[in-house]
Amino acid sequence: MNVLKKIIGWRLHHVLFWAAFFVVWMTLRIDDYPDLLPTVLAGLLKVLSLAGAVYFTNYVLIPKLLYTRRYVAFALGFTALVVITGFIVIRLLDLILQPYASGITHWPNATFKAQVYDVYIPLFFMVGAAAGIKFYIDQLRTLHRLQSALRAGAEQELQYLRSQINPHSLFNSLNTIYFLIHKENREARETLMKFSELLRYQLYDCNTERIDIAKEIQYLENYVAIQQLRHDEHYAISFHSSTAVKDFSIAPLLLIPFVENAFKHVSAHNANTIGINLEKEGPLFRFSVFNTKEDKASTTSGGIGLANVQRRLELLYPGRHDLRIAMNGATYSVHLTIDVS
Repeated sequence: MNVLKKIIGWRLHHVLFWAAFFVVWMTLRIDDYPDLLPTVLAGLLKVLSLAGAVYFTNYVLIPKLLYTRRYVAFALGFTALVVITGFIVIRLLDLILQPYASGITHWPNATFKAQVYDVYIPLFFMVGAAAGIKFYIDQLRTLHRLQSALRAGAEQELQYLRSQINPHSLFNSLNTIYFLIHKENREARETLMKFSELLRYQLYDCNTERIDIAKEIQYLENYVAIQQLRHDEHYAISFHSSTAVKDFSIAPLLLIPFVENAFKHVSAHNANTIGINLEKEGPLFRFSVFNTKEDKASTTSGGIGLANVQRRLELLYPGRHDLRIAMNGATYSVHLTIDVS
């Protein structure tokens, strides 16, 4: 999630709202200041400081702290934001009014009580109200996404059931083929066993919302092992999983589209490198895939699978993941970070 892009990319209704807010403030407070210029400057100061506090709360504090269940940190951050913003507003307001000091009979915010009533209380409640509206809208959007996911999941399950051949017959057939393979052909037997484990994982283990990361890693390792048999010595394939990657669960089959994409788009003519790395630091699980590819070749043909996994990430880990995809002429890399706390 690019926070800066969200803050900068205001829509028209945001601009219109703050413009209307400025006009209302000018109308209500124009008699409190000695001249038009300090009134305009004070109004701009109040509106811009309030807008800055609102957007910082909505697009930084809420997704980074509140939605990651760090409630104490959110409360402290929100309080600090109000206090610091209010302090800056009061000091800048003094600078704006200083040239007009001789003509002011009642200095705004002259006492601490006046500062609390005129700056801190409005700032606290307005930013808090905006945060409440943001939270409510996000909950509605999340509910809508979940409903969409349930409908999509039901359709996928129906399609899966229609296309599924009796899995017991399938595994019995695989076992028969296994015993028909000559015992000396160890590589073929091991490959068939890995393929059987892939099917078993997809048919049985993935019928839950979360699965232990160890099973997901084993699935990836089996897939990579089978793919290695298809490629000759011109391919350098590495798979590394840190010992810290354990004791947590993720959504099943979340990582495999990135690995499949790496093998799909390697160069057909040049030497290739594929690197898969899994790490965990604190609550953050990091998964990265790097592969060489045909120079200037397009990888958009695999876009549907990647688009689906991006959609799953948005539904399953809203505000708790970061996906970065980089591509140049000859390389393609994916870096995924998920908060699995």
